[in-house]
This record gives sequence, structure tokens and C-alpha cells, in this order.
Amino acid sequence: MPLNRILLIPILALTVFQASAQDIIKLDSLQLVVKQAKTDTARFRALIDLSHLYFSTDYVKSMEYAIQAKDLATAKDLKKHELTALTQMGNVAIAQGDYKQAATLFFNSLKEYEELKDTSGIISMNNNLGASYDRMGEYDKALECYFTAQELMNASNLTERKKVVLPTVYNNIANIYQTKGDPKSALAYYEKALKLALEVPNHKAQGIAYNNIGKLYANELNEPDKALDYLMKGLEFREKIGDLGEIARSLIILSNFHLNQKDLAKSEEYSKRALEIGNKIGSMDIKRAAFLGLSEIEEKRGNYSAALSNFKNFKTYSDSILNQQATSEITRLQLQYDFEKAEKLREEEAKQSRFKYLSTIAALSIGLILAVLITLVIRSKARQTELSQKNLAQDVEIKNKELTTNVMYLIRKNELINNVAERLLKIQRNLLPENQKIIQEIILDLQREGDNDTWKEFELRFNQVHSEFYTNLRKLYPDLSPTEEKLCAFLRLNMNSKEIAAVTQQSIKSVEVARARLRKKLNLTNTNSNLVTHLANI
Repeated sequence: MPLNRILLIPILALTVFQASAQDIIKLDSLQLVVKQAKTDTARFRALIDLSHLYFSTDYVKSMEYAIQAKDLATAKDLKKHELTALTQMGNVAIAQGDYKQAATLFFNSLKEYEELKDTSGIISMNNNLGASYDRMGEYDKALECYFTAQELMNASNLTERKKVVLPTVYNNIANIYQTKGDPKSALAYYEKALKLALEVPNHKAQGIAYNNIGKLYANELNEPDKALDYLMKGLEFREKIGDLGEIARSLIILSNFHLNQKDLAKSEEYSKRALEIGNKIGSMDIKRAAFLGLSEIEEKRGNYSAALSNFKNFKTYSDSILNQQATSEITRLQLQYDFEKAEKLREEEAKQSRFKYLSTIAALSIGLILAVLITLVIRSKARQTELSQKNLAQDVEIKNKELTTNVMYLIRKNELINNVAERLLKIQRNLLPENQKIIQEIILDLQREGDNDTWKEFELRFNQVHSEFYTNLRKLYPDLSPTEEKLCAFLRLNMNSKEIAAVTQQSIKSVEVARARLRKKLNLTNTNSNLVTHLANI
């Protein structure tokens, strides 16, 4: 078995090289079609095919061609083609780790497919949204989307489409059950997915199923021999289709497997190969996972400096993906989608009501009565709205205070951690070698616990309370610097100069000077307008 695993490395290189040679011919042909196509549909299809072709090797170029296809479809009013391009853009975005953009694209596409009553499109978007929720850790919402896709597919007449879509849906459902700690249900769905994928055959779905079953045997069922067999089969099928992103994800899984088996050399080999592919195709998600694996490997070897360096790279890519903002955006889009759907139902009901009103004279009297009742309801709702707004203002004030307290805590925490780390570094060189290693481990733990993104944390929490503040501020005053925008945010929280000085580690005088300059930029000089009041109204 070890010999077979070693032989897979040159075989993989040969497979990718051959696929690349074939792809070059396809690329040249498709690019020629884009230039010489006589119809918009032919040009659009060539652009989408180019995006699909680059999806296996270069996410950036794949996104560029998908955007070109979308722009062409929009300009020529090709609605279904535009939805195809939006879906492809969402698929690339989720592969890159940009869940916020992916969720936006999928929700917009779902609404359009529902307008068109396109069952196939609705199924695909539910499955894609489930993947977005899955990546964000919203597992119950993800499962709801996947079951919706499964039910719609089983109820449809899309016989051939079922063979392609259902293996993916089953895989996704099984993934959630595995994450939620139900390996029995997970294995049942994985095996259903694999059975369908083998019947079609669907190499991509087969590769996913083999990998997932391998992870299940490795982690939950604790059968490493079975796990390795399935994982290697998964890699083999992904090599057949030549999708570099999927190959890299198999390598990450194999790296984690060998790390748990304490084969650090093999684990490092797979992580480095995954990182190389991640750099090539432009995937933050893959690079993040690879750097985390390399950090854990170096830590087990006792190379704490290298472990810290890799961990910092992992942290950088994790921050870039902006998981929390993406989760917030998905929630907002879900609410907006539900509201618009309810609004359409109300519009339909209103049309039926108007038809009945015109059909009989009696309806006129009923209409008058309804008008009076509606007026009373509107007035009642207006009073309720006014009360809600007052309560909301109180809630915002409480959240403002919590936000200020939270930021002050983060800053004090970082100062304490940095101070302790510096003091340890000063005494480390005076200690015996065996004690220096202990001190180094403590410093590493402190640095991992450190939060260098205090302002990002503040900005995220601030946006959750005052979602439109920055947008409106930049529209009114586009020339403000980032530092001035920060000052505006502090003032919006009604923080005084002394509090702002404590947060920004400036003198109170410096803050007062900055406030005077800000008044000038906001055109409040020589007026009676209060700066804090002015910002509160933005």
C-alpha cells in the first residue's frame, strides 16, 4: 500500500500535463469563437465554456470570463443566459472562499428562477445556498435547503437530471449529518450518493463521495485502513477529471489523515502540494487550509518559529474570507427574500380583492367598511411603529455602550498580552536552554491569543448596529480619510474626547485638534451645529 501511494505522485503530474495540453487546444478554439461568433448566443456560450474550463486551473480567470458572459447577457436582454452566468460566478466565488458574494449571487438567481417558474434552476439554487450556509456553519439552514432541493427533484419529471444532481445533494446532506455527530445517517447518504454516481457515471460526484466516506472512516468510525483506501480512490477520480481545486482538497484531507497517523513527512508533502495548487488557481480557502496543516506539522516537530509563521499566513487568509460578515450578509439576504416573497403574495391578494369589488355593487359598501377598518389598523400600526422606534433607539443606545466597552476590553487585552510577551522575551535569553523552549511555547500561545484586528472587530460590530452609517457618510463626504472616518464612528457612539484618546492611544489635545479639523471638513465651522448631533443624523 505505501508503494502505491508513492507512485501516485508522478501519475498525477502526467495526468494534469495531458489535460493541460488538451485544454490549450480548447482554449484557443473557444477564444476564436468569442472573437468571430456571428450570434450573441454563440459568443455567450463560448465565454461560459471558457469560465468552466478555467474553473479547474485558475479561479481568477474563471470569474473574469463569467463576468464577461453576464455583461453580454444583460446587455442583450438574454435573461436565462444571465442567470447561467450569475450561477457560475457564485460557484467560483464559493470556491474562492468569498461566501458573501456567492450568497448574494445565489439569492438573486433564486428569485429570478422563481419568477420564471424554472424548477431546475430553483433546485440548483437551493443546493448552492445550502453549500453557502454549510461553509458558514449554519448547518440547520443548510440542511433545510438541501432537503428542499431533494424534494423538488424527486417530485419533478427531470429523470436524467436526477442522476446528476441527486448524488451532489446526498453528499451535502451526509456532510451535515457528519458534522452534527450522526455518522450512521451520514454513511447512509454517502453510500446513496456513491451508488448513483457510479451508475451514471459521474467522476466528480464519485471523487467527492469517496473522499467523504474516507473522512468518516478516519474521524468518526476510527478505521484508518478503510479510510485511506477511500481517500486514495477519491484522489484518483479527481485526477481523472483534472480539477485542480478538487485535487487540492483531496490533498488537504490526506495531509490531515497522515498528521493524525503521525506520519509528518507524508502530511507535509500533501500540504505543500495543496498550497502550490492553491497559489496557482487563486483559492484563499485552499491556501488557508494548507497553511494551517503546515503550522500543526511544524508545531509537532517542535519548530515553533516555523509553526508561528505558517499560522500567521493561515490567520491572514482566514481574515480575508470574512466569515462573520458573510454570515450576516446571508441572513440579511434571507430576510429580504422572505419579505419580497410575502409582498408578492399580498399583491396577488389585493388584485383578487379589487376584482371582487368591481363585480358587484355590494362590494362597494364592503370596500368602504374595509377602508375605515384599514385606516384604523394603519393608525394603530403607526402608534405601534412609533413605540417600536423608541424601543429600537433604546436598544441602539445599549448596544453602543456594549460596543464601546467591548472595544476598550479588546485594546486592554492586547496591551496586556503584548506587554507580557515582551517581558518574557527580555528574560528568555538569560535562561537555561531547556527553559528557553518552555518560554518560547508560552510566547507562541500568547501571540496566537493576541487580537491584532481590534479596529476590524470594532468596525464589524459597529456596522451591525449602524448598518448604513459608513455608506451615507461616504456619499456625503467622500474626501474623508480612514482616520477621520474612525473618529466619526467614535463620535457617533457619543464618546467624549477623553474616551476616544484612551481608545486611540492619543493625547486629549490631539483628539480635540482632530475634531476641529473634522468640523471644517464637514462644513460645520462658524455654525451652531453640534458635531455629535450632526453625525447622529447621518
